Amino acid sequence: MAFLSDILPTGYHGCVSAKVKPGSTVYIAGAGPVGRAAAMSARLLGASCVIIGDQNKERLAVLKKGGYQTVDLSTSGSLKDKVDAILGVPEVDCGVDAVGYEAHGHGENADTELPETALNDVMDITRAGGSIGIPGIYVGGDPGSKLPRPKKGTLDLILGQVWVKSLTMTTGMAPVMNYSYDLMQAILWNRIDVQSVMDIKVVPLTAGVDAYKTFSDGSPKKFVLNPNGYLKNS
Repeated sequence: MAFLSDILPTGYHGCVSAKVKPGSTVYIAGAGPVGRAAAMSARLLGASCVIIGDQNKERLAVLKKGGYQTVDLSTSGSLKDKVDAILGVPEVDCGVDAVGYEAHGHGENADTELPETALNDVMDITRAGGSIGIPGIYVGGDPGSKLPRPKKGTLDLILGQVWVKSLTMTTGMAPVMNYSYDLMQAILWNRIDVQSVMDIKVVPLTAGVDAYKTFSDGSPKKFVLNPNGYLKNS
């Protein structure tokens, strides 16, 4: 139930904003916790195929084991070609950006900060007339960026293509309380298997700093702090 406070409703909101419905094909940028929550949510909403793109092989492996389609963005080749290899067409009905301004490039640029990459990917891969949900965070200015434009909150986005394709995009913070009860019921009645993609590890409060560093370094595990010792790993 710890995930109902933030990431699960946020991922779900991304899918609702993207208008995921039964039969939809969905591309999700990012295999972090929110991206994995979005993957579960897309399946809950009836998507026929859910594809997740990321550079982190360990996170992608968790999703693949859970029955989702994955694309490794650290390898060469275009995203459209990779989606085409899965679906037979180089586009999806719905897109979700679960990365935000911390995005990096593809292939040989996978370790390079390119904050607009995830959003441009989703805009490029979503079919004409499709919808995009953007639960990934974008800030007014990123003082930690090594690039001058992102420092001011300015990104190089392919908005012309968005106009030509008549895409609908929804951004902003998720209204978590709107979804928490329904998602709780979905968990209780086994409509969502959180453990299958979250790779949960319960740790004591004293291990919090190390757990956060491990997570920040790209671990596929999602750590849950257990200050009173009431929880245990399932």
